[in-house]
Amino acid sequence: MQPSSHTISLLLADARLPSGGHAQSSGVEPALLAGMPVADVPAFLRARARTTATVDAGTAVLARHAALDCIPVAPIERAWAARTPSRAIRDASKDLGRGLLRLAGRIWPEVRASLDGLDESPPRPLVLGAIAAHTGIDAESLVRLTVYDDMACAVAALLKLEPGDPAQGVAMVLDACSSIEPHVAAVSSITSTHQIPAASAPLSEAWSQAHALTTRRLFRA
Repeated sequence: MQPSSHTISLLLADARLPSGGHAQSSGVEPALLAGMPVADVPAFLRARARTTATVDAGTAVLARHAALDCIPVAPIERAWAARTPSRAIRDASKDLGRGLLRLAGRIWPEVRASLDGLDESPPRPLVLGAIAAHTGIDAESLVRLTVYDDMACAVAALLKLEPGDPAQGVAMVLDACSSIEPHVAAVSSITSTHQIPAASAPLSEAWSQAHALTTRRLFRA
């Protein structure tokens, strides 16, 4: 029997999923190494949820739409890249996409066909969108999943970098995810590249670029 789309959403949001998320900090380590106070992490996560994560969510929604309608995804990748100016962030997303695609190849082999025209390391949101299309995850759930996964990854990394109360980390995730709720309906209705949000975070992107050049780090990005 095919598991429900809700079960698959829970699976994809699980930090224990073997897709490489454990090697990422969603920008938290670059920010802390650049001197951002730990007390500013909740605000950092809210900002990331409304910028980088929302761009990814819109891209994932459009990739889902493309998979359902058999539309080429290469233009979607170009639109995502244009909205993700930091090469370090793009590379991190492609690392995650490669791991997720490898997993999908074992569980949902039909997903790869929806990503024709891309290389073996497609960006994470495009892979999430293709999986959503083939497993019945609706667009609003996909938006929330994309943002939640990024926020949960950030907090998991924070607890390794600056050990603290895990319950406070849970509160940070919930706070950041709730900040995008007013935008979920609009993002989930995206059907063309020009509708993908173009919200950027220049300082966070600069921190990620600097982080990519250091050897004293725990996380890939």
